[in-house]
Amino acid sequence: MRLSVGICPSAIENGSCPGTTNYFSDTTKAQMIHLRVGDLDKMTHVVVTPGPDFHPDLSDSAIDQILAAARNAGIRIVSIEYFGPNHTDPDAGKRATANAAFIRALEFCHRLGCKFVGTFSGGMPGTSMEDQAKAFADVFNEKYLPVCEKLDVAMGWENYPNGANFASIPAAMQAVFDRVPSKRLGLEFDPSHFVRQYIDPISVAWQFKDRILAAHAKDTEIIQPVLQQVGIAGHGWWRYRIPGQGIVNWPEFLTVLLETQFNGGIAVEHEDQFWDAPHSGNLPDFPQQRKDGFILARRFLGQYLPGRLV
Repeated sequence: MRLSVGICPSAIENGSCPGTTNYFSDTTKAQMIHLRVGDLDKMTHVVVTPGPDFHPDLSDSAIDQILAAARNAGIRIVSIEYFGPNHTDPDAGKRATANAAFIRALEFCHRLGCKFVGTFSGGMPGTSMEDQAKAFADVFNEKYLPVCEKLDVAMGWENYPNGANFASIPAAMQAVFDRVPSKRLGLEFDPSHFVRQYIDPISVAWQFKDRILAAHAKDTEIIQPVLQQVGIAGHGWWRYRIPGQGIVNWPEFLTVLLETQFNGGIAVEHEDQFWDAPHSGNLPDFPQQRKDGFILARRFLGQYLPGRLV
């Protein structure tokens, strides 16, 4: 287990982080890691996602430059995120293209020395949960598993609820795992997304404890005065927060990971606008408010983890 820092490029671009978060997405930002992360209180593992200048088609020399920049900054890249491909696209041609692109992402992960690729589970509008689970399981078993085994990598999907990610609830997760014996497919577990669906993240963590391959450290605050006025179908009654400033029970969640000897990365996914500065995307460095958010998150989580893990 390693505590990591997640850097959201949308925050860098325009001062806000949407729900579908990326991290840093090109080699320029990668080369600035030491500037952006150096103040963040020993959080020296990062999660990255492909972008215009950081993608599977980079040459070996470009990969070497990225790894050298990371080493010089004292940073290890622990995993990559690749949310774009719809693994189960209803259009056969688009599905084939998506599957080939994700295989390239698995290879990219291996070239970077990583062991995990995060993604979504795909979506087939108008199709039953069981049929979607079978389609996703078939793609993994037939196309991705041989590559994962060859390269010694794993993959998993984040439980972010949207149309491109049907398996964001426990019933759908179970339907997939019932069809996939291999533990090279698992979850990129984010407790914050369960909170806003009124699903207990701790119960889900215990249910899938041996399938959690990566985790996002992000919290959710329920704003009760707003909820009482607009109801769950309304807007503005919840917001993402840094760990410890929402309602996730972090000691219980981290206990699940520690007791099951979780060996992945815990990425602090900073989407908390309270600890950020609006319209700060063009600044040469993170605003101090955003740095403060990362620092506070690390310090909070560090209370519940052995020192060697933080």
